[in-house]
Amino acid sequence: MTTAPPNATSSNISGATRPRAAVVVACIALFTDMLVYGLAIPVLPLLDATVKAGPVGTGALFASYAAAMIIATPIAGRIVDRRGPRGPLLIGLIGLATATLLFAVGGPYWLLLLGRILQGVAAGMSWVASLALIAAVIPLPKRGRYMGIAMSMIALGTLIGPPISGLLVHNFGTAAPFILATGIALADGVLRIVFIKPMPAPTDDPTGPLAVLRVPGSLSVIGVVALSAAIIATIEPTLPQHLNTGYSVDALGIGLLFALLVTVGVLLNPIVGNLVGRIDARYLVAGGVLLATTGLLVLGLGNQLWHIIIGLVLLGAAIAFFSAPSSTLIGVQGMQTRPPALGGAYSLYNLAYAVGLMTGPALAGILVGSIGFQAAFITLAVTTGLLGASTLRKLPAALITAAK
Repeated sequence: MTTAPPNATSSNISGATRPRAAVVVACIALFTDMLVYGLAIPVLPLLDATVKAGPVGTGALFASYAAAMIIATPIAGRIVDRRGPRGPLLIGLIGLATATLLFAVGGPYWLLLLGRILQGVAAGMSWVASLALIAAVIPLPKRGRYMGIAMSMIALGTLIGPPISGLLVHNFGTAAPFILATGIALADGVLRIVFIKPMPAPTDDPTGPLAVLRVPGSLSVIGVVALSAAIIATIEPTLPQHLNTGYSVDALGIGLLFALLVTVGVLLNPIVGNLVGRIDARYLVAGGVLLATTGLLVLGLGNQLWHIIIGLVLLGAAIAFFSAPSSTLIGVQGMQTRPPALGGAYSLYNLAYAVGLMTGPALAGILVGSIGFQAAFITLAVTTGLLGASTLRKLPAALITAAK
């Protein structure tokens, strides 16, 4: 974040918006965004308009979310710096509610694409504003703890979205998840309007993402973040259709399989997180590279449903070995700037995550459309191994080492 007005202090910010209410609203905003994201995963690839668009069109549909998020993120940051988080939170609300209504219509393709772009804009606005809101009301020494709570809400929304979506589609049709999402977004909006007051930007993070990027090792850390996001985004537009046509798995089954992947990651995240600082972070990330490469190979080479399940479990474990070290180390990198830039560090984290979300689906869609599912996933596995190995070269050796 950039420097706020000199007279803006933590005390007058918290006086405008109560810290507890601010954290709750920020966490619910992040949860809602990822819940809607998860609701769309099992449904969008199976809509008639998406199927007719083919693998490349499906990949573009999923990648457009991240592309819009990348464009919206710096705009949101500028608004937050000048006027506080309330405006972007409300803009995000409007974008999210509109997107879910467009998804409920179900087509044509350009309407779905517009909805996906609006969803990405809403995510960029809400993520930046929510993290800035936490930074505004929580002192720097305690901020990491609350950032962790926010990340847990993101994981929870991602976890429960796909199975809820599959269950609703199975019983009520493809529009049902998005009607539910619209209602949740509007309820979330009430909280944003009632509890978040106009407020200045944070004052203790005057440096920004570029300052964090200049810290040695930061480029490798965000490379891990982008790779982690790209791996999951790669399977989102391609695997549902493969499961549906190759194994006759319906939307409910697809949602449960994706929930399995996220559950593995959620369960392993605290375990791997406890190892950060005790074990060389390069070893942990190397384990993630190995798990991800193997998981993608199993998905590509497998010819039975239990092979797919094993592949998803491996990918879920890989995400934990990627995200736990990178989400911790990026905060350490931010603490090394003068003055510290924890907010800037997590802005950089989100941008890297969005880049991964954009490139993963686009690459997967092109490969599957050109060379088929099996060859595409073998190619993706090899690419993951090579990119993962390259990020290890300058990755901070350990949390303790990086903090010095």
